[in-house]
Amino acid sequence: MKQVGARHDIIREWRSLPKEQRQTDKQAEAFAMQIKDKYKFSNDSANPYQTVRGWLLSYLSLNRGLGVNAKDKGEMPYDEKSTDPGLSAAERKALRVREAQEAIADHEEAQTAFHENRERLRKERLVREATEGPMLAPTPELPDDTPIERVLFSTRIQNALRAADLKTVGEVREISDETLISLPDFGKGSLSDLRRKLGLPSTDGVRSLGKKPA
Repeated sequence: MKQVGARHDIIREWRSLPKEQRQTDKQAEAFAMQIKDKYKFSNDSANPYQTVRGWLLSYLSLNRGLGVNAKDKGEMPYDEKSTDPGLSAAERKALRVREAQEAIADHEEAQTAFHENRERLRKERLVREATEGPMLAPTPELPDDTPIERVLFSTRIQNALRAADLKTVGEVREISDETLISLPDFGKGSLSDLRRKLGLPSTDGVRSLGKKPA
């Protein structure tokens, strides 16, 4: 679940409590401890309790700052919008301030989640490369037992080989052109390129099972 969605759902639950149970920072902290594990939002770098606590305290602080001219002496209903009819100028202004701050917070959270996810994927890739070894160019000299995942095929060829459930270079050398050409988004150009790079430029482009390349 994305952080933005989790934050809105948690604040809605917070606002569903009786008013006297959602007035103080301590009440917000207790609620954060209670609900921190209910929503599994994407955040690998922060403690869920601290994240939820920050959301609730920020919401409380924002409502306290709306001023005595807002409804309920500063606590505007969470679902009320600045475009709703019947609002005073002070109420409409207060709601616009809150909406702008929430939009900024949502954007910042989305950006943070994006960068955290990109960094996590980069670290996973580095760990995988360190464990499995460097990526290899497709050449006729590649051993049969070379995993397909370690070969620098184009994205189209790589996807087609996965679709055919091929695991090694040897399996690719032994599968027929007819089978490969039947794969989605795999044309004659991709077939010719694959066969040439793996050292099988013949018409059929397939090596007999068990036969090693010359």
